[in-house]
Amino acid sequence: MLNWKEVHKVLSEVPFQNSFIQNVTEHDLHSYTFSLFNKNEKAFMFYISIGSNDSVMMLTGKMREKSRKSQRFLQFLRSHVIGKRITLVEPLLFDRAFILHLKNSDESLKLLFRLYSGSGANMIVLDENDKILELMYRRPKRKEMPGETIVIEKRECEGERTYNIREYDTPTLSQFLDRSVIEEKKNENYASYRENIERKREKELSEIENLIRSLEKKVSSSSGFIGDKKIGDLLSANMHVIRKGMKETKVTDWESGKEIVIMLSPELSPSENIEHYYERYRKGKRSFEIGNTELDDARKRLLERKEYYDSLLSLGPEDIKRLRKEAENGNEKTENKGPKRFGLYIKSGDFDLIVGRNSKENDQILRHETRGSDTWMHTRDFPGGYVIIKAKKGKSIPLNILLDAANLALHFSQGKKAGKADLYYTEVKYLRRVKNGKEGLVIPTQEKNLSVTLDERRVNLLLGRKEDENIR
Repeated sequence: MLNWKEVHKVLSEVPFQNSFIQNVTEHDLHSYTFSLFNKNEKAFMFYISIGSNDSVMMLTGKMREKSRKSQRFLQFLRSHVIGKRITLVEPLLFDRAFILHLKNSDESLKLLFRLYSGSGANMIVLDENDKILELMYRRPKRKEMPGETIVIEKRECEGERTYNIREYDTPTLSQFLDRSVIEEKKNENYASYRENIERKREKELSEIENLIRSLEKKVSSSSGFIGDKKIGDLLSANMHVIRKGMKETKVTDWESGKEIVIMLSPELSPSENIEHYYERYRKGKRSFEIGNTELDDARKRLLERKEYYDSLLSLGPEDIKRLRKEAENGNEKTENKGPKRFGLYIKSGDFDLIVGRNSKENDQILRHETRGSDTWMHTRDFPGGYVIIKAKKGKSIPLNILLDAANLALHFSQGKKAGKADLYYTEVKYLRRVKNGKEGLVIPTQEKNLSVTLDERRVNLLLGRKEDENIR
């Protein structure tokens, strides 16, 4: 906060007289930079902050960051102040206030600056008769509103307290204040960016830790698949005693030598009951393997993100640019969340795949996630999910990418049990929607055919990829 002597000292350093106001830049609700020009000093800038915790003003050599949203007062200044010449600088004696008298061929105005603490702080545009035209802070209780006439009080003495100009180690007080404000702002920003990054760290690590706990439960719940295989083996060895319609059977466990009861589905044949347990085994094994892969990835991700945030938080004020970039990039991602996406997003080599797992996702993917040049694939004789191969300019789709897409299409179809199927594929622009048909139903034209035998290992590798490798 400047005292009145410091305000007057800065005024003596700023070549306001006969200068033209060329532009006004708003930095926040209470800070502005006036860009000015005169014949002797050429272009120069005057920075002022009013009504903040540390109201200050000075000649400056640095243009601060522009406010993202312009306030009403800035619009008025640009309409009425830019282009005018400063004909008189009027310091108010014993007061932290001053008036700039402005004029052009059309009108004369006054610009009153009050660097007070509390509700008195303001920047006010007046006409020649001290009628308020516009002001930075509208204060009805003080009768400081457009249309009101203001009484400019002039003090006759300094008061009980004596003020002095602070010591400074620069050629001018303005240079000292400019440097101090920049350093203070830098320190404030440094603390703010660190706080932002710490919040991001806590949120992201918490999300990964929650994911790890969820995956641990998933792996634990699917770990009983070995028991399903054992039951399938026991039923196979005792198939001769099983009949359709039985709800259970007793067999001897060759490991413990004890007799155990195995539940059966009476509507299934003996071989179908056996296949039921083997299918549970295969499904459980897949879930267990995929879950373990995802769990390892999540644990690795947690360590990587901890190291990343530790390295950021170890940076000092000299690295504020990097801190700012990391902090603000994160904010942009948070503030500009895109629309909800449907389906499963998977990376296959250099290509991006989108998998619809039901009719709703199939429909939404075709409506919102595809272009005419993308490739659509689907099982020919079985209901199931659509797989979209996103087109890459100047690149044809290699066979291994087609096989990845085909395996995914078969995996997410009712042909999965058969283990093989015929598929067809074509560009999205050659699909035709069925009038009054079911959701997502399309008829392909100019399609090509592909036969594939389900490769579980290939599917597991594709589905085991992390979400952060998805389409961006």
